[in-house]
Amino acid sequence: MNGLGELGKGRKSIGVPNYQRVALAIRQAVVNGELDDGQRITTMELAEQYGLSLAPIREALLQLAAEGLIAIHPKRGAVVRAVTPEFLFDIYEVRLGLIPYLEGERAALATERDISRMVQAEKLYEQAVAEGNIEEIIEYNSVFHQAAKSIRVNFEADQILGRHHLLTQALRRRYGFSDLRKPRAIEEHNRLIDAYRRGSKTDARDVSRSHLQNAFEDLLSIMQTHQTPSKEPERISSSIGYREEQ
Repeated sequence: MNGLGELGKGRKSIGVPNYQRVALAIRQAVVNGELDDGQRITTMELAEQYGLSLAPIREALLQLAAEGLIAIHPKRGAVVRAVTPEFLFDIYEVRLGLIPYLEGERAALATERDISRMVQAEKLYEQAVAEGNIEEIIEYNSVFHQAAKSIRVNFEADQILGRHHLLTQALRRRYGFSDLRKPRAIEEHNRLIDAYRRGSKTDARDVSRSHLQNAFEDLLSIMQTHQTPSKEPERISSSIGYREEQ
């Protein structure tokens, strides 16, 4: 099948289930534009290409369907959905509706140990930025935010947000970051740490909202230099997802 590369190999692939490796390969192929919008892919073709049984292939396709990257049609296989600026807008609108609220609640509950984990992750992130290593920038950005997510506030909200976590990483592998985005993200991360230290719900929400808005605009800008959207997505409203202090 054209457009699909080999399954991931190397140290980071050790112990990774086959269905996740297949999902990663297909996800990146969709993001990279190697699979066309509306292109049909079948379990039999994928199983043959990757030398796997049908079970992990089906599981990978179900995961990608949950992310919105494919649509599964009974007896017809799966159909690819391209990642457009409009799709990105929808993802970040949901994220902006949930994450600032969660960050505020976590800031109020954070312990010194939680904050220490965030600080350690941020140091690794800043080192990756200084070295210009895109894979480590993506990885340690995730580690930083996972340190905060370890403070459980709303399991269902985390499940919803988790749907597109790997997709946003794939988009950054494809499009990277602007030169301005990386130092700005460092500043925002440190402002979030400070809000956690002070236990400030309001400041954590405000920083998180700004962080998401800036990340969206950066990624959208880069995407639009590579493709022409059918319409210009409107700016995400800064009021989405805001909840008044109780």
